This record gives sequence, structure tokens and C-alpha cells, in this order.
Amino acid sequence: MNEGAIFLQLILRIIGVLVCVNKAKELNRDTGGWGFFGFVLPIIAMIWIYCLKPVMKWDENVNIRKNE
Repeated sequence: MNEGAIFLQLILRIIGVLVCVNKAKELNRDTGGWGFFGFVLPIIAMIWIYCLKPVMKWDENVNIRKNE
């Protein structure tokens, strides 16, 4: 490989990390894991994370019985 191809791969990997981390934050998912996945396999990771649904964070201390 020449230097141009290596440089383009590095740029693609950095973009993959940034896209995956930002989307993971938006979906309430693990940013570190998705950042690593975005660096190792950037195209697959970006496609995969855009197909996911958000993880819902529920309030832990919700009082269901308000009258008691």
C-alpha cells in the first residue's frame, strides 16, 4: 500500500469513531465500545449503529402509588 491509501484508511477510521460515538450517545449506548468498533470496522459499525433503536432509561425511583 502507498501512503495515500494508508492516510485515507486512517481518516475513515477517525470519522467512523466520531460518528459511532456521537450516535451511541444519542441512543444511550456504550460510547467506548462503539468507538472501538467504529475504529476497527468503520463502515460496518456506522451502518449497524444507524439501524439500532435507542435504549430507554427509566427513572429508578418512580413512586407508582402516589395516594399512599
